[in-house]
This record gives sequence, structure tokens and C-alpha cells, in this order.
Amino acid sequence: MGFEVSNSSNGTSNGPSDWPKGVYIDRIEILEIENTKSQFDHDISLKIRGSKPDSPNTQYDTTWYMNGNHAKDKGVSVDWGSSKSEPPVKSGSWKIRHFLQKLGVENQTPMTEDKSGLSEECKRDCIGRNVFILQYETTKMNQNGNPKRNTWFWYASKEEGKKALLDKWNSYNDKPRDYKMEGGEKLANMWANKVETDSVSVPEV
Repeated sequence: MGFEVSNSSNGTSNGPSDWPKGVYIDRIEILEIENTKSQFDHDISLKIRGSKPDSPNTQYDTTWYMNGNHAKDKGVSVDWGSSKSEPPVKSGSWKIRHFLQKLGVENQTPMTEDKSGLSEECKRDCIGRNVFILQYETTKMNQNGNPKRNTWFWYASKEEGKKALLDKWNSYNDKPRDYKMEGGEKLANMWANKVETDSVSVPEV
């Protein structure tokens, strides 16, 4: 298949009852995509910056990073990497293909020649397009004492809307390990089970 991006493959109202804690979903309009050097030696790394058209009073742009490893043949990158690659690839670059698909980008050659980033043509095609992203509060704190946010690796197209991404999150069993509420919920369940186990009934005399 190679590094092709095709939209032939597959991800509204928001009710308070099904909205998870510490999760934020926004429509992002892409302003800039930059090829960067990965801190963890991934084959490809991107820095993405976008605005929030539905929140015009937002003071700052939204910026996040994406990276991944490619499928290889004799050490040469030949396709987007995933757990379904042969051999399977950890931290695969499929996430970047998925992102481009949800933007509506179709490109036969989206990569640079060395496969370390997106081509200038592909990056230009992304500018002005919209995608829904999900950010979640992590266990780490920023300098103001508030939880840092990370961007999830699943996206939804403008047409799919916010609810498609929310449904994906709610149905996803393997939540990110640094998701703040994930650990809190597990601790709460452990405590509830302990209280129930430790409770002793006192017989009447």
C-alpha cells in the first residue's frame, strides 16, 4: 500500500450524563504543521497548531505533537506502522494517517523523501481544514497548579462532529495511563471494595 492517504477507510449533542470528567473536545482549524525532531527517536514527529473557531474569545492557539514509527522492510520505511504491520510496530505512525483522513486529505505521496515528516504539499493542503480533537487532564500539573492536558490519538472529522469522538472515548476500554480520572476512578473502586470487605455485622444479643 505504501504511504498513501485515502478516505475510503474508517471513528450531537452533548449531554451532561455521558460527559466524562476532565475531557475536552474542540473543533480545530489547522493553522500550521511543522516537521520536528522526535525526543524519543520516532520515525516521524509533527508539531500542529490550530485555532478554535467555535471559541472566538480563546486567547491562545492550540498546539500539540504527533509522532510514530513506520513499518519497515530491511530497515527501509515502506508503510504506516501499526500493530497489524508485519512485524507489528509499537507506537505506529498510523495515527498520522488517521489524522490526515479525518482532515479530509487525500494524497498519494504525503511524506518527505526520507519519510521523517509530511511533504510541503501535504502540509499546505492541511491548512484551513477542520478536525475535532479530544484533550484530557493528566496526572501532571502545570506551573499554575492545574492539570496538564494531553491530546488523544483518535480524531473525528468536521462532518462526524463532536459526538463521534465522545462515543469513541466512552467505548474505549484502554484509556491513556496518564488520564487523571482513570487513576482516581480505580482508587475509588478499590476503596469501595475494601470498605465492603472490611465491614463486619454485629450480631444482636
